[in-house]
Amino acid sequence: PSGKYEVFAGNFSGKKVVESPGDARYRPSGLAQGPDGSLYVTDDANGTVFRIVYTGK
Repeated sequence: PSGKYEVFAGNFSGKKVVESPGDARYRPSGLAQGPDGSLYVTDDANGTVFRIVYTGK
């Protein structure tokens, strides 16, 4: 890919420095887009679904 990018949902590791895989608090594993444009991210380590919404800021 080319062009600019933006980090819009960072810090899924749960800490600043991850030195080994076991250090990460979250493990994003799946993505889906909802009908309203929301992005859903599944976390297989905690059985959680995160919903990310664009606010236009």
